[in-house]
Amino acid sequence: MKRWITFGLTIALSALLSLSFADGGDDHDHDHEGDIHLGAVDGVAAVIEPEELAEPPYRIRYTLEELLPGLFGVDVGWDFHTEEGDDHPQLRQVTIQQVFISPRLVGVIEGETDPIFGEGLPGTWTLIYDPNDPEAVHQHVIFATDFLPSEDNPLIFQFRLVNAIAWDGTALNDSGVYTLEFVPEPASLLALGAGLAGLVGLRRQGGKR
Repeated sequence: MKRWITFGLTIALSALLSLSFADGGDDHDHDHEGDIHLGAVDGVAAVIEPEELAEPPYRIRYTLEELLPGLFGVDVGWDFHTEEGDDHPQLRQVTIQQVFISPRLVGVIEGETDPIFGEGLPGTWTLIYDPNDPEAVHQHVIFATDFLPSEDNPLIFQFRLVNAIAWDGTALNDSGVYTLEFVPEPASLLALGAGLAGLVGLRRQGGKR
């Protein structure tokens, strides 16, 4: 428990840094391109964009960056989908429900102090559209870890959309499972490789003495 509290405080710090991390610090004026857009398809709650996640195998890959020494993370934006020509989104509300998350991976809502996704954490997050503040539904989650995964063995967050309500008030069926994969950026792999090479070199030198 103490480890999670400590890690949670570290994640909170990364959340405070997320404005500059995500968009150069333009006072919360995030670029919506690349966000996960949530909507409805044939009476079922669904991811509408990006296409990689919206279509089989319903999986998308993100690159982790080093936020702080030994802490890796990535900013993932979430929003409600609005069809071209409409003046309102497809949804009134939806809950993102954690199905599976890799150990040592957590997700914290930008601006919050405690992780919401992770082993033993709440694992549910509800987005509600407010006509008086349309941008409020556009949120960001910082997924972070103190463990560096590999390209072949990424960290994973799986979720589904539940308790969704369409704009007209219709209750929608729950979605299938979507998967977010997290892998290190190439620079991190190079740094790790250099470090391992250095250790091997030191071991060889020690063996010659």
